Amino acid sequence: MSVLHQTSAQFVNIINHTASRIVAATLGGFFTTISITVGITLWWPFGETVEQVFAGGIFFFVFWACLFYWILLSANGSRAWIKVLSILLPMLIVDAIGLNI
Repeated sequence: MSVLHQTSAQFVNIINHTASRIVAATLGGFFTTISITVGITLWWPFGETVEQVFAGGIFFFVFWACLFYWILLSANGSRAWIKVLSILLPMLIVDAIGLNI
């Protein structure tokens, strides 16, 4: 068995572990929630800038709690990371468009 095959097998075991699922739920959910909050703040159609920031802040905890439990209920760590990335990557694109990058 080659070293590369052993390393990839260890990586798969780490990703599928319960600890990876918990890290995906806490950190992945947190960073995804930040990207959603930034998106709301940038795209909120009502009011001044202060109201846009408050709208993003109000929804922050709701989004984080929903994402945390949705990701935590994944069957394994790899499914949890797929859930995180399926929301995080599109929201980063929306944020980049909103910031005119």
